[in-house]
Amino acid sequence: MSLKAYLTSKNFWISILLAIAITIMLLLITMFGLRVYTNHGEAYAVPDFSGMVLDEAKERVAEAELEFQIMDSVYLESAEPGSVIDQVPAAGSLVKHGRTIFFTICATKPEQVAMPKLTDISFRQALNLMMSFGLNVGNVDYIPSEFPNLVLEQKLYGKPVEEGILINKGANIDLTVGQNRFGKQTEIPNLIGVRLDQAYELIAVSYLSAGAVIYDDSFESAVDSAAARVWQQRPESIPGDVIEQGKSIDLWLTVDEEKLEQADEKDLN
Repeated sequence: MSLKAYLTSKNFWISILLAIAITIMLLLITMFGLRVYTNHGEAYAVPDFSGMVLDEAKERVAEAELEFQIMDSVYLESAEPGSVIDQVPAAGSLVKHGRTIFFTICATKPEQVAMPKLTDISFRQALNLMMSFGLNVGNVDYIPSEFPNLVLEQKLYGKPVEEGILINKGANIDLTVGQNRFGKQTEIPNLIGVRLDQAYELIAVSYLSAGAVIYDDSFESAVDSAAARVWQQRPESIPGDVIEQGKSIDLWLTVDEEKLEQADEKDLN
């Protein structure tokens, strides 16, 4: 039989149709198999592991048919050592069974750093140096001095701390800073909506001091304090208003989103 005759024959077209049918069947079987294998269309909400100790979190992960991996550990005074303080994906996210949840847990003890020398340099230089060492600004006391804005003393827990001493990373360092005898004026920073550590930094760079810190009744656990934000301050930040450097600012903190939204709206008005 010639090639032309074969190509126009009934057997040839039957073979073509059969090959097409087999190919389509194989594709459908493959797609169905993948759909079953990947649990297509099935998703489950990720539990909230915040505050759970690691053993408790392991059991909850197994119950939810998930996997977990410790991504990082961070020391947090307000959290129980070994407990979960963050997770990815976040609680409530829809995932499939077998998904790995990445945990950040509270370290059993904080990392330590050598205390830097903050004295005899400008206040702003001291702030930058503290940031590079992972230290926080504590109380800032201003005293009359012929060297304004110069750091005169560094303290930890109210006592002088020497350069090179090992201290906890994240510790609050109190500073004594020289001030013009007649006192200079500075604008009051707007702290509404910021976290406490950020508020301390903004207060410090304005050459002011942090006063009382008041927590409202929205706090249900120690973990909440990490998410706390300022919803009220005294004195308030009013454009154009200034106060004398060294004065203190009192802060009110909350985790109530509605209260924070109202504070933001009031601030915009």
